[in-house]
Amino acid sequence: MPTLQQLGNILTACKVAGAERWARAFKLGGGDLTKTLDALAAFTPEWWPAGAPGEQPAGLTDYQRGVIEHWFDGGTDNVNRQLALNSFLLLDKLGQGGQGAVFRARQLNPGRFVAIKTLTQDTESGRQRFEQEAKAMMKVRHHGVARFYLYERVRDALGKPTDEYLIAMEYAAGTDLYLLLHHLGPLPWRFVARWAVDLLGGLAAIHENGFVHRDVKPANVMVIGPAPGAGVRPSQSAAKLLDFGAVKPTALEGGSGTRRVFVGTREYAPPEQWAEQVVPASDLYALGATLFEALVGRPPYEVPDRDVMLFRKAHARAPIPDANAENPEVPVALARVITKMLAKKPDERGTAPELIAELQALLPQEDRPEPPAEERRPRPAAATRAPDPEPEPEPITVPVPPDAANGILAFFECIYLPPRLRPVPGHEPPAGERVLALLRRPLLLATLAVLVGLCLLVIF
Repeated sequence: MPTLQQLGNILTACKVAGAERWARAFKLGGGDLTKTLDALAAFTPEWWPAGAPGEQPAGLTDYQRGVIEHWFDGGTDNVNRQLALNSFLLLDKLGQGGQGAVFRARQLNPGRFVAIKTLTQDTESGRQRFEQEAKAMMKVRHHGVARFYLYERVRDALGKPTDEYLIAMEYAAGTDLYLLLHHLGPLPWRFVARWAVDLLGGLAAIHENGFVHRDVKPANVMVIGPAPGAGVRPSQSAAKLLDFGAVKPTALEGGSGTRRVFVGTREYAPPEQWAEQVVPASDLYALGATLFEALVGRPPYEVPDRDVMLFRKAHARAPIPDANAENPEVPVALARVITKMLAKKPDERGTAPELIAELQALLPQEDRPEPPAEERRPRPAAATRAPDPEPEPEPITVPVPPDAANGILAFFECIYLPPRLRPVPGHEPPAGERVLALLRRPLLLATLAVLVGLCLLVIF
């Protein structure tokens, strides 16, 4: 059976608790596991900055406590792996899928909350799909898409790479549209139209970077802000597109090999996707089906037992349902936009910019989304002289500094950073973040102070 001393060593090694906080909790616990964990939970964690805005987090989350108690009950030996991955503390488990798990985590350097997605399937094809998702997210920068931060191999306690991979992305705190529909039923059309503008903008950014999402559905849409209700305005909420696990480059035509495998979700996939002939307009269809469900409370087509062949026939041949006929509160003009998105032929669905313009025209001025300043780009008319262009925002990448600067930073990281906090070669964060990480190390600051003192002595 594990001991409290072993637990203390693990928690301090994983950075879940500092040595001082552990010592205080151990003393207050008096040798009892439950009391010790209670004390840890009551203290502010070291990673939370003093005076930071927002609700102060618990020093130990329910997920972390469950992992520890399960370990003491003899349930697992790999407790380190369940508490921390590389420079990320795992705070909550958000989901488990066929390829891996999703966690809410705290990145230690730089300090921020993130969503971590892991790949536990060790096949080469699974790894390639996971890497494809990461590369797709690296290129997309839009407020309607969860931002990508990092893709790297998971390292063990000694800092050696393993066969496991992780993606760190923006943690979008909200409620997914599927759950929102489950609790509230059909949603007010102004909210849905506003979210649609966000999501269409995100899809446009994805398509501009050469990818198709292939699995737009309510469960992959995160609604940020208060839920629709009395006193809540559409302008108080927003929507983000999540989960790039099915993403595919548009350059790849058809399937890989002679056997075609359907990818997507039956209720929302357009006719061409069943033959794996996905194009950017395929995402517009899936979003149209998602918006239809948000307005009506059910998908456009429903078949007994979710039969695959019946769904395929419905998407290909069944009449397109009218959202206004199903829910009279939906404006006729909005229902027409949804019908257009659900067209059987891809070239009849319009484009994301066209659909955005149609939806914007339906919304009152105060309900229209205003994109962040860095995403606003003037598009000059073809017949007039183009104004001087504004500098475009830099795409989100994982830049590698020039060889000399990279070598210098790597040298100092090997000296002043512990192995689990060092960047993985080839996946280093921006140079500015690496410098800030080094400047947080007391030993480096002491070294710099000594060097400055020596320089002053030489000068004077």
